[in-house]
Amino acid sequence: MTNPSTKQQSPVRPDTLLASVMVLLIVNLVQRSIGFGRGVLFCRWLDPDSLGHWDMALGFLMLAAPLAVLGLPGSFGRYLERFRRRGQLKTFLRRTSLWTASCTLVAFAVLAIGRRPFAYLVFGDSSEQWLLLLVACVLVAVILHHFLEAVFAGLRVFRVVSAMQFAQSMLFAAISLTLLCTWRCDSWSVIVGYGTACLASAIGVLVWSQRRHWSDAAAAAAEPHREFWPPLLQFAVWVWATNLLANLFSVIDRYMLVHYSGLPAEQSMALVGHYHTSMLVPVILISVANLLVGAMTPHLSHDWEVGDRQSVSRRLNLTLKLGFLGMFAAGIGVLMFSPVLFRVAFEGKYSEGLAVLPWALASCVWFSMLLVSQTYVWCAEKTRHATLPLAIGLVGNVVLNLLLLPRYGLQGAVMATALATMLALVAQLLVNRRLEMQLDRGSLLLVATPLGLSQGLPTALAWGGLIALAAVATPWIFTTGERTEIVTLVRERVGRWIPGLKPTLAGEGYPIDGR
Repeated sequence: MTNPSTKQQSPVRPDTLLASVMVLLIVNLVQRSIGFGRGVLFCRWLDPDSLGHWDMALGFLMLAAPLAVLGLPGSFGRYLERFRRRGQLKTFLRRTSLWTASCTLVAFAVLAIGRRPFAYLVFGDSSEQWLLLLVACVLVAVILHHFLEAVFAGLRVFRVVSAMQFAQSMLFAAISLTLLCTWRCDSWSVIVGYGTACLASAIGVLVWSQRRHWSDAAAAAAEPHREFWPPLLQFAVWVWATNLLANLFSVIDRYMLVHYSGLPAEQSMALVGHYHTSMLVPVILISVANLLVGAMTPHLSHDWEVGDRQSVSRRLNLTLKLGFLGMFAAGIGVLMFSPVLFRVAFEGKYSEGLAVLPWALASCVWFSMLLVSQTYVWCAEKTRHATLPLAIGLVGNVVLNLLLLPRYGLQGAVMATALATMLALVAQLLVNRRLEMQLDRGSLLLVATPLGLSQGLPTALAWGGLIALAAVATPWIFTTGERTEIVTLVRERVGRWIPGLKPTLAGEGYPIDGR
């Protein structure tokens, strides 16, 4: 019988939590900077049709990679450490590697054999079958890259995960931009660059791992398959379902543009290209939200584990409010800056992308707050409750696209996605409330604020003034306790910069109107 206390020596030393967070933050910042510069050059050098092909290919890869392996690598963070401690790490890696390789080969074969119908599905044109075959080859590299990331994340060696992501980002920029200059100035060069970067990063970490010492001294007998697979697959199914809905939610509007705009394939791809440019800056807000979720989840989980549900609700309400306000302010900055970006950096090629940018911006704010609101169900260990709002939003997206796309074109597609995202956010907040989260008036009122961004800069500035007035002069947004907490935090931070300035609480010389 396997002894659970038996430990297998890990080939690498796990990182501490603080070291992991710092490494991920630094690498994420560098990656986002590189990614933004790379994205600007793609938009500048590619025509709208080629940019649309790249956008659809990337969306398909992100959707197909976890779908092809049934989400199994998503279970590594939960179960890999358990098998390592039992002395069954090599058994775990061998079995999951065989599963992943088998599923990958099946997926490649299906795409290769059915390349014409899949080309029509992805690009709206069955004659793009050879581009689809290239995407199928890249899918193999992407799955390998994701698998290795999941393995080292499960081993808590985040410096390796960060190194892989950094190398992939740098190589993607270098290879794709070089190919655009020297080979083909279209989506083929970008897709080849992306796949080559994923493959090179994965091969690099495989070579590195082969030089590590994998000790079998404490290896235990392999667990029977009937005991090994059920918990992994049961967990993976929920991860797979959630990821599938989230990925579908993020790409369904593109597929609606390709198949229901009533336009020829080349023109619909050009619309996708315009849509891609409108998301280039706003999508940074989603990256910020992901970092925010990573930072706040441990604190909320601690409050939950000690039984302080009220603090979880209070902190999450305050985070939602500050998140909405901060992203609204950032959105005003984006609206001011974007005309220069589109006119100068993009050489005026994407006027339709600039026209729909306000709605794209509102959509990203709502999606960012959806990610934040989902932390409540993670803390409550009710992960399946995150799937229902995504499903509601997905259905709403399809229905609204069918109604708005034929009449308003690209503008209708972006409006449909934004409104469906708001619907998903409201559904998630209602689910949280059903799970005993205490939602207050301010959080619900601020859900509507991105509508101000969707109407352009003058309206956003007017809304911003009204929201600032309501936040400062009325109790509609912040409660008395939240005002006290914000003032104390601000004065503590200022006190570090200005010696002698002592933090003061409400009621101790700093009046806060709590009426």
